Amino acid sequence: MRSISAAMAFVVFSSFPLLAQRQPDAAVKADLQKLTQELKTAVAAKDRAGLERIYADEFVYVHALGAPVSRKEHLDASLASTSSVALPIPSFDGLLVYGDVAIYRQQVDGRFSTTIFARKEGRWQIAQQQGTPIPTTRPTVSVPADVVQSYAGRYQQDNGLFVTITVEGGTLAVQVDERQKLTLTADAEDKFSLPGAAGQFTFRKKEDGTMSYQLVRSTGVVVNGVRIK
Repeated sequence: MRSISAAMAFVVFSSFPLLAQRQPDAAVKADLQKLTQELKTAVAAKDRAGLERIYADEFVYVHALGAPVSRKEHLDASLASTSSVALPIPSFDGLLVYGDVAIYRQQVDGRFSTTIFARKEGRWQIAQQQGTPIPTTRPTVSVPADVVQSYAGRYQQDNGLFVTITVEGGTLAVQVDERQKLTLTADAEDKFSLPGAAGQFTFRKKEDGTMSYQLVRSTGVVVNGVRIK
């Protein structure tokens, strides 16, 4: 009987370390949700100092569809954006915590994203973000050559970026300055999608004849562009 009781006591008390290991994860989730709220507030207020506290000095965004984006470039784009779409606050389910490093991975609309957080001097920061398109097979639509050509030109977006759209191989290709050129897929005569379902362009001609587009990213962020030449 004594040996059974001792065995039961060993099982009960040996489970405490496992519970203790799970508990900090809940605290980290709460910290990261608070950090995301601070990020939303800083973006809405165009608060560069606030963003600099959130993004680590060595931060880099490994772009799903182009070259890596530096911390300065990422902050500049965030501050220049006029989008009114609010950042969602994740549940952080499945968060992996390794001491002062936390990794959050999720799949959203044909894209697999990874965010790495690092805790420095008791405060969490975003150290890296990376997006990877998940290959998909999309049906394509045949668009008349003159319609495709009518969309070509150089555009300025409301987030401050300049984009060149060209016609290549019978479809459109888009290139943000100093980034990788991407081939678009035609979904309709006025709708073209980025690889990996990362976003969709809808082209329209304004009343004054100026060509423009609205880009809706898979994250819900909306970007508008106007052709300048």
